[in-house]
Amino acid sequence: MAMYVYKDRERTKEFYAKDALKEDKNTRYYCPNPNCNAHMYLCSVDGASSAYFRPTRKAHPHLKGCEFKSSNSFNPQKFDENAFDFENVLEAMRQPSKPVLKNKFPSPPKTGESKTKPLRTIRQIYDMCKSYPCTCSYNNLIIGQMLLDDRSEYMYQKGVFGNRVIEAKVKKGNFYDSKKMVLRLVAPSSQKYEFILQFGDMELFKTARDSLYNNRDKLIVVSGYWESSGTFNVFCTKFKCKNQITVIT
Repeated sequence: MAMYVYKDRERTKEFYAKDALKEDKNTRYYCPNPNCNAHMYLCSVDGASSAYFRPTRKAHPHLKGCEFKSSNSFNPQKFDENAFDFENVLEAMRQPSKPVLKNKFPSPPKTGESKTKPLRTIRQIYDMCKSYPCTCSYNNLIIGQMLLDDRSEYMYQKGVFGNRVIEAKVKKGNFYDSKKMVLRLVAPSSQKYEFILQFGDMELFKTARDSLYNNRDKLIVVSGYWESSGTFNVFCTKFKCKNQITVIT
């Protein structure tokens, strides 16, 4: 779901779903991606928080590979924004999952309404960040400071440091080094930044290498604690768990 669009083709007038209650559902808007010519329309107006935008007509669909395609399933009503802690969630992603032990005795049936939970997976965080402009905030944290993508790149003039989610693509040419167990990605459009994933486990390295190679034409989203590699505009992170990465299809 896209929670915002642009009213004009030049992308100068942002328009938010929360302000769309009285709008005509036949009004055409423009995809937030300036390279995508998708015509966006208002959908599911059951309340300000459940309104969103998507293409509803075949004449002007999303550009192939556009990050604002309908595969984004973020719904703000399903998550507890106030309980979301970005730093803690990214730290948890780097911890290997523990096996879940089955209870020998069945749990009593749950009663009442299910409570919303905070975002906890890299895909959930990515979809949320893509649903809003990078200058907006989610639980008092600026979205562009959580996700580095084409929109927020200007916020990283001094580089990419600390806990961040990055949107990238496989680097052409020397994508991997099996001896050093590293994979190399680049910022998708500008390729201003290079990102190195450092592995300590060969099996995990091979799994990630094969997956990314088979999806080298798609967007790759990685979470990590980023540090300087010692080379200008090249940053690295220790890759410890498969939860740190997802492929956007």
